[in-house]
Amino acid sequence: MKSFSFTHDQLVSIVAALTADELSRRYGRYTETLTLSRWGEETKLGRGGVDATPDQRESCARRVARFFDFDESLLKVEPSDTFGAWAKRIAVPIRDALLHFRFHPSTQSGDAETRHNADDIYQDAAAVASLMQGRRRAVALVSPHSLVGLVTSVLAPNLQRIDVTDGRAFSPDELSDYLKFGDIVIATPTLWRYLADTMPSFANNVMGLSFGERLSVDLAARLRQRGLGAMRELYGSTETGLLAWRESAPDPFVLFEHWSHKNGSIVRMRPNGRPASLIAMDDLAWHNARSFDLGRRLDGAVQIGAINVFPSSIANIITDHPGVAACEVRVSQRPGALDRLIAEIKLERGQAPDQAMAWSIDEWCRNRLRPAERPRIYSFYSQSD
Repeated sequence: MKSFSFTHDQLVSIVAALTADELSRRYGRYTETLTLSRWGEETKLGRGGVDATPDQRESCARRVARFFDFDESLLKVEPSDTFGAWAKRIAVPIRDALLHFRFHPSTQSGDAETRHNADDIYQDAAAVASLMQGRRRAVALVSPHSLVGLVTSVLAPNLQRIDVTDGRAFSPDELSDYLKFGDIVIATPTLWRYLADTMPSFANNVMGLSFGERLSVDLAARLRQRGLGAMRELYGSTETGLLAWRESAPDPFVLFEHWSHKNGSIVRMRPNGRPASLIAMDDLAWHNARSFDLGRRLDGAVQIGAINVFPSSIANIITDHPGVAACEVRVSQRPGALDRLIAEIKLERGQAPDQAMAWSIDEWCRNRLRPAERPRIYSFYSQSD
């Protein structure tokens, strides 16, 4: 079915996003969003482009093969490879037999993969596509390599024949100038908070599509003051797929038609007619059989730039530093800025909170934490304080 196929440009974008994520996850190499948004068909994976080593390119190729769940040997790695070359090479196995997707959820270990039947992902995409009906253009401020990113910025727009532009390199002024009547903007609450403080205005009847952490009533109101029309919020996770949506922030979430809530369980009626039960990643307060309010995450995660991070785990890693006695990590949300982590660090007795200690702890974090997990502010106090 062409609606569930990928264009060459979409494959290039997905391969580039997977490469950046693999380099960050496995090798601690972080790619700035602006740089990633400029990676395209002609970008080389080796020298003069991504500058990935041969081992890193092999690892990235394996990640791409796992994502689409085909034999890793089908994506041969050559010294002169570009993202366009990889996209052409994987198009055939994807066309012939795309039966599963594999995604990396943000777990405390960071290593687990979640495997989904492709039919289930397409089912979620069809549900999200129904929320996009009547729209002709979309601007995606999210990466397409996550489950929800793939559904919202690739699969669902394909069903509605919506043209999608990668807007991650846009400034707020550029985004405001680009948007036209009836467009869709796909973003996470972290980005919506930033736009609420910096966006000059939205064109008439622009619809927002949000996913990730819960969108607050205050944030929804501030976006409406900027001129945003409708705001539709999705609920789901990498582990479960997309379960529900709501029209505005005060309202409860409503299950998509292929989900039900029975006897304390959430059940997906899969395309093959078989039910599949699951456990939600959050505390859900049910109003009735199909609607609920979203509570706290059960695993203690918070979101930084659409990535789940675990403050308690981050604090434990920082506490392992030889000069640190204790650490607490919390989230800071400031007007006009993206969310960030703050680490409050108690030093071992005799250790001074000086620049050398700050550099030492910062290097410790860079070697052990992904970019989204690294605190942006360190607050020090010594044992004598």
